[in-house]
Amino acid sequence: MDERDASDAARTPTPRGRVAAGTRPAAGAGAASADRGHQPSSSEGGGAGPAGGGEAGGVEAASPPSPGEGGSGELERVPGFNESALDSGGGGGGRAGARVVPVSPELENLPDAGALEYASPETVCGSDERTQITNTTAIAWRWICQLVLKFRDGTSARGTGWFIGPHTVMTAGHCVYSHSHGGWAQSIEVIPGMNGAVRPYGSAVSTSFRSVTGWTGSPSGNPEFDYGAIILPNDTLGNRTGWFGFAVLTDAALNNLLVNLSGYAGDKPFGTQWFMAGNISNVEARRLRYMVDSFGGQSGSPVWRLNNGQRHAVGIHAYGGCPNGATRIIQDVYDNMVAWKA
Repeated sequence: MDERDASDAARTPTPRGRVAAGTRPAAGAGAASADRGHQPSSSEGGGAGPAGGGEAGGVEAASPPSPGEGGSGELERVPGFNESALDSGGGGGGRAGARVVPVSPELENLPDAGALEYASPETVCGSDERTQITNTTAIAWRWICQLVLKFRDGTSARGTGWFIGPHTVMTAGHCVYSHSHGGWAQSIEVIPGMNGAVRPYGSAVSTSFRSVTGWTGSPSGNPEFDYGAIILPNDTLGNRTGWFGFAVLTDAALNNLLVNLSGYAGDKPFGTQWFMAGNISNVEARRLRYMVDSFGGQSGSPVWRLNNGQRHAVGIHAYGGCPNGATRIIQDVYDNMVAWKA
């Protein structure tokens, strides 16, 4: 199916919880089930609906909708990206409502959210092979958002998020809940497809967030449960940009899978999006590892498989250390994501 403009896709209902051949997790293959750490947690207090209850396995469609069949990963075509870096294991125009907002020194100097929680933030592994995305209004770059985080103790930071539905932005748990800075964020500004001073779709501010008790319910948080979501006050932004699909894949399907990663790096000019790709080197029960260059500020970025023109996230980028890593989308994570995008 050809990609369509989000203005058309927004009118097409997204199928829910479809099970695609080759995507059902096998027992003992990282398909953690009914794990208490995945119980939903909400900034409004209490839970956000029970975890689980969805079909085993499955693929949640992107907008534009996609068939979600299993298969190998493909590389996003990014002008200037050095594809030879993969061999070594290293390293659409403006829209109505676009705004140009000069980047202030305050924004330029924001720390990254990962540095507030982890001693080892995301890392460039060897030579830096990241490439800047210059056309951020194209698919899939417009689905990816610069985040400006404000915590309750007055600390501000930066991060990355990505749309999974018309009013839901997925990100790292440490972007919505900081153990060292007062708990739940006070507010988060979401700026899709930001490109320097240009905000092609404007922005929205949220005060409603989701994560899981494995992250929020312990003094320092368990990194294996480092994922969360931002709930926007309306569907305006997501219906204009579209959103990623996401999928539960088996260990075998994930092992050595070529994945793409893009986000808003803290070592680059504020509001510029940077891309890298590589193969998954280690598949764990709740995490994925890869030698894909990134940097603080890219916490919360999507890690996705491109296959036959269809894009499905398989992880939420959150950790550094070479290899860098992501929270893996297993069944419990998938079920929470489906609930949060409803």
